[in-house]
This record gives sequence, structure tokens and C-alpha cells, in this order.
Amino acid sequence: MGIFDRKPNTEKLKEKRDVEGLIKALKYKDDDVRAEAAEAFAEINDTKAVEPLIQALKDENHHVRSGAVKALGEILDKRAIKPLIHALKDEWWPVRDGAAWALAGYGNVREVKPAVDPLIDALNDEVQYVRRRVVRALVAIEDTKAVEPLIQILEYGDEDIEVQVLAGWALGKMKDVRAMEPLICALKDKKVNGKVRAVAAGSLGIIGDKGVVELLIKTLKDKNGDIRYNAAVSLGQIKDARAIEPLTVALKDKDEGVRKEAKEALKNINVKKN
Repeated sequence: MGIFDRKPNTEKLKEKRDVEGLIKALKYKDDDVRAEAAEAFAEINDTKAVEPLIQALKDENHHVRSGAVKALGEILDKRAIKPLIHALKDEWWPVRDGAAWALAGYGNVREVKPAVDPLIDALNDEVQYVRRRVVRALVAIEDTKAVEPLIQILEYGDEDIEVQVLAGWALGKMKDVRAMEPLICALKDKKVNGKVRAVAAGSLGIIGDKGVVELLIKTLKDKNGDIRYNAAVSLGQIKDARAIEPLTVALKDKDEGVRKEAKEALKNINVKKN
């Protein structure tokens, strides 16, 4: 690793956008220098760094690997997809988290589809922050294979309630009809966590099936303000005339947010109020 006569100044190299210098710094003997060089490429975003950054994913130092996944997630070169998939099993959880974040950045492109099954496996990661990130990645990639595993999380929960909430949100974003019944059940069940019921109310509106209008109307009377709020939003999205009268009543809800969304929903259904 003796490629510099003295320790490289990665900050100056970054300021000068010295790509070749930073690539050399990725091989320097000092862990901190290599980590700083990797992180610098997250700002410089140069495809010439892709192969060196892929090599940095194998670095013995976890900070270097973490910087590399961050940089590759900014550059989004398709050469990095397979190495990023492999990084989902890194021993250090921030690297796994960064890999899921990076893969999400590719969105719904053919080349990233091989990441779906490894991401589904990563829904069982021991760290909740990684599981949260993985759910978001599966939504970004938009593959229907993820629907059933997400339904499982919605129905049976997760040690981290935010993962279950994200699963409910994801099922709405994916707009798959298989999610309708599980979302309805979650909303109806008063034993389910309020955050989960609230996201279920919101996701049903995104899916937009008019078969849930009566349930959402009933939900406008729920004790939980967040649930009433999302029910109002959803009724505005579905735009069914059956909701006019209940939404008019909701204009007097004790919660300001509910009143505001009821008003917006009525506008969406083309009802003018004095």
C-alpha cells in the first residue's frame, strides 16, 4: 500500500475533485484515510470510482465498507448491483443498511430484480433499522414477489412496530389486490396497534377500491385521531358520493387535522361547502 510518500489529505483531494488521488487513497494503509476516500465519492459521484469502490466493499475495515456502499448508492452504476446484493449479508449492520438503501436507488429496473429475493430474506435481519430500510427498498423496486412477505409482517407483526407500519404502507404503495383483505382486517381489529390501523386506513385509500368506503366511513368515528385522519384522506382519494354526509359531519371533528382533510375530501368529491 506504499503508493503515497506521506499521508494523503482526503479533504483537499475531495475539494479538488481529484478522482485519481482518491482512488489511490482507497488503497492507503490507514483505515481512516480509506474510509474518508470512500465517503468522498458519495459527493464527487464519478463512475471511474465504481470498480475501486466495489473492491472497497471487501475491505477489512467496516467504516471503509460503509463509505463504499454510500458512494455506490449515489453513483448508481449497474456494475455495483451484484456486489451490493452481496453486501446485504455483511457482518456490520450499517453496511447491510447502506446496501439496502443503495439498491432502492435503482428503482424498478430490470437489472436490480435479482436483489428482490435477497431483500426478502433480509426482512428477517436481526437489526430493526435494516428491516425498515429493506421494506422501503422492496417498494422502490416494485416487484410483486414482495407482497406476500409484507402481508405476513402486517398480519403477524414484527418486534419493531415501525417495521409493521412500514409493511402496511408498502402494501398500499404497491397497490396489489392481495393486500386488501389483510389491510381491512388490520383496520377492523381494535387490538392491533393504532399506528398499524392508521396506516391500513391510508393504504386502503391508495389502492382505491370502492368496496372499503363503508368501512372507512365507519372509521371516521374511531377514537384514534390518526385513524380518523387517514380515513378522511382515503375517502377523498376514492371519491365516492356515499362519503359526502359523513365527511360533512367530520368537518366538526375535535381534531384540526381531521377537519382539514374532511374539507379536502369533500372538494375532491366536488362538493362545495359554504
